Amino acid sequence: MLSEEENIFDSIQDLIEDYAALLLKALEDGLSAIKQNCKKGDYIGSYYNFPTILYEKNGLPRVFTSFGNEPVDYRKCFHSYNGKPIINEKDIASFTHLIEFVRRHPKLHRRFTINYVPAVDGEISIEIDELYIVYGIKTAIDRYIHSNSSYDYEKEKGYHAIAPTIAYIFSKNLYIDICVPILFLQFPLDEYKISDGVYIRRITDKQHQARYGVESNNTSAHKAVIISATHAFTLKNWQVPNSISMLNFNVLSIPRAYPLQLIDNFFGALRIALKENTGYAQIYSIAKGWAADNMSDLPYVEGVTVRSYPGLFEDYYWRIETIPLVSNEEIDQIAMLYNNIVSAKENSIHLSIKRLNQCLVRDNEEDSVLDATIALEALLSDDGNQEMTHKLAMRIGALSKLDKFHNRTPFESFGDVKKIYAYRSAIVHGSKGLDKKKIIKIDEENEIHAHFLAVEYLRVMLRVLLKHPNYRVPSNIDKELLLNYEMEKA
Repeated sequence: MLSEEENIFDSIQDLIEDYAALLLKALEDGLSAIKQNCKKGDYIGSYYNFPTILYEKNGLPRVFTSFGNEPVDYRKCFHSYNGKPIINEKDIASFTHLIEFVRRHPKLHRRFTINYVPAVDGEISIEIDELYIVYGIKTAIDRYIHSNSSYDYEKEKGYHAIAPTIAYIFSKNLYIDICVPILFLQFPLDEYKISDGVYIRRITDKQHQARYGVESNNTSAHKAVIISATHAFTLKNWQVPNSISMLNFNVLSIPRAYPLQLIDNFFGALRIALKENTGYAQIYSIAKGWAADNMSDLPYVEGVTVRSYPGLFEDYYWRIETIPLVSNEEIDQIAMLYNNIVSAKENSIHLSIKRLNQCLVRDNEEDSVLDATIALEALLSDDGNQEMTHKLAMRIGALSKLDKFHNRTPFESFGDVKKIYAYRSAIVHGSKGLDKKKIIKIDEENEIHAHFLAVEYLRVMLRVLLKHPNYRVPSNIDKELLLNYEMEKA
């Protein structure tokens, strides 16, 4: 049995051709009316808060709104400015014909209605359906003029102008590219393929301008941080279900609607491969072939803001002189790690990636240590009753020699983990000597904070285990590395 959504969209498909013909006629008449009034020199308002983009010396974009350079918003020809509008939409017969057509088809009409009508005082009546039907015409007109820099109607160009509106009204599923700007990292390529449908892509100027308006009222992400990215983690050719009423379509403004685990898998891979600070503050979708609105020639985007980045980013971090550049070799490693994370069947891997991401965005270093050690235990502990810390340190020491980026011997790694766990124990038990244990001596000349060292060992273990899946079973570490090593010594 078809759902209500499927039934409505399936039942209105045979109306597309007639609707498009009526919309084309309304587009043609609207263009003609605007052209006549422009010749008379009538004032047409501009877009409000239209974004402008510049680039700082460090390569980061800076987007802001200003007055005086905004493009014209041709929809405002139909607005009233303390009097009559420049063009009275009710005087254009083709506008009325489209409204009547929609009202004659109840299921199509549902696309333009809601279950309530706002209460108003006096004799004014608000016809929600008419507002949204006509708004689609105005949007197509504005899109046509900005796309073609002309008021002169051409049928082929008209089809291109109305296509996004038609797709939004009649499509059961809407196609999108999902983009997650990567904060404070630069990449040498405009596009890099990580796997099928998964890319790192440079954010174009128009995308920066379009995403500038994407915000969420329930997050505290800093505006300057949100925009501080040159590239985005991109998932191509996704789709979301359309809603019965266009007025209720809000799925792309809900964080849980996005594939958060895939996003966090990618940032986990970044954090395993790199030591630089990064994170994300926004997820946005680029509409593919459809649009609910229009802003000049910018792509149509919807999305959300989130706060998944270190707190230090909000302390004017966007003013740093140099943004780290990720090398091609590092990108290859990130791609390998990402694909290994996605294909991993062990819950321990995914839990550890989640904890790694958490501990690198926390403001409290004690919480960061707890996250890192919980992840290490998930990866390397088992159900045995032996003393956990000693066994964990032994396994980390054994695995550490398999990582080419790690410069500590197995014995030194064993000692480091013991010290990390001494600090963890002090945290958990509220010991008075906490400060003495938070700084770990590496050698005669070097010291490091325990939470940095804990995160580093988590990175090392994830690199090793993602490359050597056999050791994701902790007993195999004992059999193949520890016991074999002991037998060789004997």
